[in-house]
Amino acid sequence: MTTADEALQSMAAQVRAVLRTEQGRNRFGRTGTVLFVLVVLALLLWWWWPEDNTVHWQTHVLDRGDMELTATATGNLQPKSEVTVGAEISGLVREVLVKENDQVNKGDVLARFDTEELRVALEQAEARLALAQASVAEAEATVEEAAADARRIATLVERNLASVAQHDSAKASSKRAQARLTYAHAAVREAKAAVSQTRTRLDKAVITSPITGVVLRRTVEPGTTVAASFQTPELFLLAEDLREMELHVALDEADVGMVKAGQGAMFTVDAWPSRQFEAKVLSVYLYPSTENNVVTYTTVLSVDNSESLLQPGMTATATIITGVREQALRVPNSALRFAPPAESRTGSILGPPGGRSAQDEGPSNDVWILRDGQPQRVLLRVGSSDGRFTEVLSDELSVGDEVLIGIVPSNTSGGS
Repeated sequence: MTTADEALQSMAAQVRAVLRTEQGRNRFGRTGTVLFVLVVLALLLWWWWPEDNTVHWQTHVLDRGDMELTATATGNLQPKSEVTVGAEISGLVREVLVKENDQVNKGDVLARFDTEELRVALEQAEARLALAQASVAEAEATVEEAAADARRIATLVERNLASVAQHDSAKASSKRAQARLTYAHAAVREAKAAVSQTRTRLDKAVITSPITGVVLRRTVEPGTTVAASFQTPELFLLAEDLREMELHVALDEADVGMVKAGQGAMFTVDAWPSRQFEAKVLSVYLYPSTENNVVTYTTVLSVDNSESLLQPGMTATATIITGVREQALRVPNSALRFAPPAESRTGSILGPPGGRSAQDEGPSNDVWILRDGQPQRVLLRVGSSDGRFTEVLSDELSVGDEVLIGIVPSNTSGGS
């Protein structure tokens, strides 16, 4: 093959390659045009497709049932009786015989003070008492002597052997002797009181338990110097039998009118979240407590702690059963909180999900029902609530009526 033939063949190959390229471009162009048209048609179809404007309401059928009325309050568990044991004397604590959680009986020794100085003071007081008693004996002898002298001089005066002045002096001496005897008796009483006081202080150097119970807190250690000059130092905190405790809760003023002594209650504590404990209302204090403009009344409940699961100071939430409404016509609280979107009230489902607008916020005594396919508001006169349902007192609704409580998502249908 000559060089010219090779050149001709090369040119032919290049021409064929150019033709194939042009043909491919034409195919891709047609395909892109078809795809673009399909996309436009899909968008137009989606835009003009008719929408389902039907609102699927979630409803609740009214019925009658028993309603258990309750009041809820929070407080802390406390021992039924709690005693603070202090020291009435100052001095050095020599030994402490109990610690926290120890069981003690009435009269058990809890601690002892060093009593060396008190014993010395007792000996001194007893010595002063002995001196006073001796002074009494001496004064009694002086009284007898002065009385005898007065009688003798009186006899001599009658015989004109002594003067009247001597007689007067003898009577005065007798009276002075009697006064000294009275003084001596007073000194004896004072010395006895000093002995008794010193012995009492010596007795108080031994701290004993005034009750049978358990030691909750100990605030003194051996070697501690206690000063009881201005106030009584607190050494121990004792509680009586913890098998019976009290729950003190802060009851809201809105509920205080419903809570009475003798009502039952249930409460829970964080330590046993899955357990409910029983309680009973003992009393509601008349004096209120005000904090941050919130008025509450302390309410005391008795608690059986025979299982020893509860401890002083635990935070508890109590639910007090204040009464029962039997076979009451009741509406769910969710119906009282629900209001359809404003647009849906005119037949459109556009707008946010059901809920009250800003002007509807707050307590409400109205519900919504369907009439001719449209939601309509009904005003009610309501009574008590148990937290889930509210009692209907008016005649606008009856058993079997359906109230709106929400809007069913578009992928579901039906009511409740």
